[in-house]
Amino acid sequence: MDLFNRGELKRLAQLDGDLCISLYMPTHRFRSDWSQNTTRFKNLLRDVRDQLREQEYRESAIDDILGEARQLLDRPGFWRGLSEGLAAFLTTDTSEFYRLPLPFDEVAIVEDRFHLKPLFPLIASNNQYYLLALSQNDVRLYQGTHQAISEVEAAEIPSDIVSAVQQYDAPPEQGTQSHTEATPTSPDGSDASHMRHGHGSSEDQSREPKDQLKRFFRRIDESVTDYIGGEDAPLVLAGVSEYLPLYKGVNSFPHLVESDIVAGNPEQLDPEDLHREAWSVVESVLESVQQEELDRFEDLYYENADLASDDFHEIIPACAYGRVDALFVPRGQYRWGRFDPESNTVRVHDSQEPGDGDLLNYAALKSYLSGAAVHVLSPEEMPGGRSVAAVFRYEADVTATETN
Repeated sequence: MDLFNRGELKRLAQLDGDLCISLYMPTHRFRSDWSQNTTRFKNLLRDVRDQLREQEYRESAIDDILGEARQLLDRPGFWRGLSEGLAAFLTTDTSEFYRLPLPFDEVAIVEDRFHLKPLFPLIASNNQYYLLALSQNDVRLYQGTHQAISEVEAAEIPSDIVSAVQQYDAPPEQGTQSHTEATPTSPDGSDASHMRHGHGSSEDQSREPKDQLKRFFRRIDESVTDYIGGEDAPLVLAGVSEYLPLYKGVNSFPHLVESDIVAGNPEQLDPEDLHREAWSVVESVLESVQQEELDRFEDLYYENADLASDDFHEIIPACAYGRVDALFVPRGQYRWGRFDPESNTVRVHDSQEPGDGDLLNYAALKSYLSGAAVHVLSPEEMPGGRSVAAVFRYEADVTATETN
């Protein structure tokens, strides 16, 4: 699986231009369903081609834009390494592909900025977590969501744990040890030495293997922190409980879940079992974060309406001007139109028209780039069932004008 974090989202959010193509689709891990993956991807590319034709792109230009994406259809290895979803981002110059632990709706969107709203659950503090699996034969880092978990293949985590664990587990040597001690003189007055037999200190014997294992865990911690150090998602440990306290002792990641672990050998768990066990550890942690944000909106909405709103035409300009502190938008829904910052006008259409973008995506990106917390929730999880909601950093008098 490809690593996707806040840094990647920010980089993509800052890219815009005349042509930004975003593709999303659910994917299948198992061999029996692989053909569905390529069929879905072909359909998405066909959809993009039709949209580009409507925008009067020449066939040769379309072939160039879609060229790298089409080449994936001839790379069986790519389709074997899938997770739950595939996201692709194409411009006239670049093509990027992400295999991610999130089942997306199948959609192809052509705008002047990337459609990134479906990715927010991957970086949201109320949905994403990481899992570090420490087994005797391997070390793996996983990225997980409520829906799925997948290994982060890009993470260069030290994995030669076997020798360190073997030394740590090795029983103290039995029998006696010989120590040579020099004595000033022998009974006859000559220099000599004699042999004294006895048992060595078990503490001395066990210290070196234990220290070696801790040094190895410290290397793992450094690698993990390099990859996810900027994230505020929880990190869960999986492994034999005997070793995990040693890792906790060297851990430097601030969001390690100390209260619970996924106990046992993670090599014996398939991805579905690993996901279920990990989610049982982090579910209450993540749900409390989300509920705190929802409660904050509700409190402000009824106590100080100037600092919370569900008015679409107030929220869009507030996102554009960096006024939003927390934004709530529904997953899988679209509001097509345009926001003109010069006239402070929001144009909304029932369906996408030329030049339109998804204003919910626009709001999410603008808010995220200004440092706001963005919550992309299922419609049922939205505060009070609202279609959009926001908490503001400060009061303002201006609301955008609505036009059709």
